Amino acid sequence: MLDKEHTTNSNYVGIIILVCLVSFTLVLGVYGFSAIYQTKDEGSFTLITKWFDVLYETLKLFSLSSSPDDDVTKHWAISIARFTAACSVFFSIAFAAVLAAGNWFKANVMARFYHEHCIICGLNEQSSFLIDDLLRRKHHVIVIEDDHTNPLIAEYKQTAATLILGDANKIDVLLKASLLKAKQLVTMTNCDLNNLDILKTVVESEYSPQLECYIGIDNVMSYKLFEPGAFYSIENIKRQSSGLLINMFNLNELVAIELVQSMHLGKKIDTVSENAKPVQILIIGFDQIGEAILRELLLLSHFANQVKVEITIMSDEPTDFFESHHQVHANANGNGLDLWDIHFVSSSHNPENPSDFNHIIACNKNENHALKDILRIYDLCTVKQLREIDSTTSFHYYNKLDHDIQHQQIRSFGAIRKNASFDQLIDSSKEALAKRSHEMYAKTKLGLESEDPRAIVMALEKHDQQESNPNAWLNWVNQPLFKRRSNFTEKRHIPMKLLAFGGEMPNKIITELNEEFENDSSCDFLPFFKEFDDLDKQLIGNWIRYIKQELKLDEAEITSRFHGLARAEHNRWNAFHVVNNWRYGEQKNEALKTHDCLLNWKDLEEKRADTIKYDYKNVYHIPESLALAYSMNNQK
Repeated sequence: MLDKEHTTNSNYVGIIILVCLVSFTLVLGVYGFSAIYQTKDEGSFTLITKWFDVLYETLKLFSLSSSPDDDVTKHWAISIARFTAACSVFFSIAFAAVLAAGNWFKANVMARFYHEHCIICGLNEQSSFLIDDLLRRKHHVIVIEDDHTNPLIAEYKQTAATLILGDANKIDVLLKASLLKAKQLVTMTNCDLNNLDILKTVVESEYSPQLECYIGIDNVMSYKLFEPGAFYSIENIKRQSSGLLINMFNLNELVAIELVQSMHLGKKIDTVSENAKPVQILIIGFDQIGEAILRELLLLSHFANQVKVEITIMSDEPTDFFESHHQVHANANGNGLDLWDIHFVSSSHNPENPSDFNHIIACNKNENHALKDILRIYDLCTVKQLREIDSTTSFHYYNKLDHDIQHQQIRSFGAIRKNASFDQLIDSSKEALAKRSHEMYAKTKLGLESEDPRAIVMALEKHDQQESNPNAWLNWVNQPLFKRRSNFTEKRHIPMKLLAFGGEMPNKIITELNEEFENDSSCDFLPFFKEFDDLDKQLIGNWIRYIKQELKLDEAEITSRFHGLARAEHNRWNAFHVVNNWRYGEQKNEALKTHDCLLNWKDLEEKRADTIKYDYKNVYHIPESLALAYSMNNQK
């Protein structure tokens, strides 16, 4: 809110200047006219009448009608008062004109000189946080809003943001916002159809702008519109407007990602032993936030011991989740691939002992109701848990306004200030590792030598513009949405995999490399390890030595855990496809959403034995991914 405060302070300064000019005029006028009237014969006029005449003459100064030739004004105080009166009148006119025409001037004049700015389509609660964050970072921001009655318009007219009232679906309105010079276009109109129409307007225009587009999607089912063959597929958009870089975001998904990463899924229980208890999770309330959280849990709740996660949803609201995610229903609760146990219960159902759950999440969009739900369920915890401060159960409640109740076990999540920020929506720190990892792969494939991330991206984009086959495109933003989300999910699953080896990988594994490892064969016992030439064997060697020395595991135990991790990775891969309604087919077909590897581990070994090694390879890439994350953090 810094720019908003700066603009407000400027208004206050103008008002103070005007008050000072008026005060000087009044004081000097009264002093001057009273001195003149004292020298005149009182006649039949009373003293009070003369003072009213003094006030009248003083106020008349603001009419600018008095003249230096008048005898009554021949006094030094009156001469100064006449000057300050003229200044106050002209200053007030100019000040009022600036206030009245300031936004018109910014929208119709200043906006034409903007470049590398951000255009935001839609002025609402969500977009306001992004606007404020951009202004705080001293970015130029142009906001397009078509609702003239929007109460936020008056508020943001007082900021450094430029407001344009009009329909962003029209190209002339976007051109008025200096579209061809903009760096980013963000659509946040709270309507998927409007957001997609704006993108379509840009794509079909004759101008082909060089522009980063960030499209807000509220309904994840709308992702189907970005799949191959659809109008909004990356391939189709790039062919019509090659300068566009397309990104999609869903605020509820960002909330779910933040929550699941912060609650350390499965960290405080045994996820290695095959006879261990399952990770149990209770979700209270099931609206869009709850649905996003359930999807994230379905994607990531896969551990080395292959024990299924048990998820209970407590809600009375009707849901079509299993209708829109029909393959989840077909592969849960003992069916199909049997990836999860999912149960819906009434909100009147009280668990006998909530401490049986490892994670309890209240996700009512009403913050007070969410807090009430989590406090009620927390109060049902056993006396033993409260006495021993048992921290194996974590409690979380949705709070978009980021109120922190400072409780030892209860934590809030979903702060819109964080999830609707520049870092999350435009320069996504969450997706950065997946993006950077892909760029390193593409860099190796093209034989690039540069270490500068921006130079690498420019080289990849140049390659893609010259490449006619979309399947050969290498730039991250030119990859199909499904592939990008899959890679991103794989990186988010790394903490769950690391639970098999102590839950973390110390930085010394990355920083203290053994330069003599080239001929070291200490990792050759790992399954399929010798079949891959593109692994960072120094990092993996450091990791294996750490596991042997610190965790006291022998090679047989390490091998067993890597087998479990490879199966967990395949379960995660299966889960990602199932949540997106893919099913088994004898051939991979993206249009029909069939894949010949959507099998349980036993069937995969029998039917596609040539592919299981890649699940191991993804596990072996963990040290390299964490080293890349470490390097990125040190560069900030």
